[in-house]
Amino acid sequence: MIFSTELDEYLSSEIEPCKVPGLGVAVVRSGEIIHLAGYGLANVENDTPAGPYTLFHSGSTGKMFTAASVLLLLQDGRIGLDEPLKTYIPEGPPSWAGITIRHLLSMMSGFGNFEITFAPTDIQDGAVPINLWQDHGDQQLIELASRAQLLFEPGQGYQYSNTGYILAAIIVARISGKPYYELLRERLFEPVGMTTAREASWFDIVPNRAAGYCMRDGRLTNRYWAAPTLQCTGDGGLYFSPRDIAHWLMELDNPRVLRRDLVELMSEPASMQDGRTSFNGYGLGWQNSEIRGHRKIRHGGTWDGFRAEIARFPARNLSVCVLANMDEAQTARIAQNVAGIVDPDLAPYEPIVDVDPGMTRRDGHLWQAIVAQRVSRDSFTEQAWHLWDQGRLQQVVAASEANPTAMPWEPVHHDSDGTGCLRRYRLLTGGYHIHWMIKRVADGRVSDMRFHME
Repeated sequence: MIFSTELDEYLSSEIEPCKVPGLGVAVVRSGEIIHLAGYGLANVENDTPAGPYTLFHSGSTGKMFTAASVLLLLQDGRIGLDEPLKTYIPEGPPSWAGITIRHLLSMMSGFGNFEITFAPTDIQDGAVPINLWQDHGDQQLIELASRAQLLFEPGQGYQYSNTGYILAAIIVARISGKPYYELLRERLFEPVGMTTAREASWFDIVPNRAAGYCMRDGRLTNRYWAAPTLQCTGDGGLYFSPRDIAHWLMELDNPRVLRRDLVELMSEPASMQDGRTSFNGYGLGWQNSEIRGHRKIRHGGTWDGFRAEIARFPARNLSVCVLANMDEAQTARIAQNVAGIVDPDLAPYEPIVDVDPGMTRRDGHLWQAIVAQRVSRDSFTEQAWHLWDQGRLQQVVAASEANPTAMPWEPVHHDSDGTGCLRRYRLLTGGYHIHWMIKRVADGRVSDMRFHME
């Protein structure tokens, strides 16, 4: 392929300047693998190179597989998405009565996240602490989840939640009689050719396993240690290689194991009770956005010194996976650059000369008002406010990985005519860029707005 050399040059360039030890990359187009490679080191201490068979931790990209395990049971007629959570975990508290399986998978259950600690800690501000250094069985995880107050009534909001997926995996185990990853191994991994995909086991001898790293005080170090049982929970507890994910992406293009309608359901944005979707179009283990007018279905993940990004562009018949063995690696940005090299119609937006600094300041003031929860309804058209009331705006703020007020938005696109203007910005937060598209009508009110992660 004419772009292979360009891909190799680009991906190799991401290793040294960005201090990412190693990358694993898979690119699938029209149902075929067109690029599969590793770059840098899988293990720095042993000088082991990364390759197509190197195993990386899934982080939260594993959520798409937990969702798939539920859908396999749905396909068998053994579970329903609108069945109550308490049907399968009856020991849960009364507050769980309105939560369904669909709520768990679409992040609309009302659950928040555990607060990670390194010692026994009391509940503070409603966040239930989980000691990262302590093993937890299923019953202990259920008990911890039971202590958390719901952030909203089930179905009435969106909150990204690892807790919901931990419980979903426990439900799969209770129905199937085996851990969710064993069901996946038998029903999905082996049939589609994901021959090395497996649970993230601390104790097993795992050939080709990469080591995870993070940055501390500006230098590369080994990642924080986590208890073995917390490595393989349903919120993202798998190992897989670039080759494994290439076969998963081919399965999604031409389903053989899951019915096609269930594959489509996974990436269809779920609706809250009022009919709106979440700001990121969350489905069942996938998020939705767009790039240059083309639909983008994606999920990222970070855990145990690894970061991952899996992205699909269905209208362009292209899918990209980037796996890295460092917490801070910008895999989403790298994946979008890879997509743009293969298909220029998917090239990422890059910073431009600011042709209207006054409008940038005006949009900046709006963002500050969003963060401070003091947005005026009069700043929006009636239709736009229906989509973007204060509650939905706070979904965006909550998704930021860093203080969103501390860094400037970079303009990446500007278009205007006599009827209004369209602006696009990006903001680096943690390992991601948040992209913000904002349209204003001639009188300055916001008529449309979109956010997505890259």
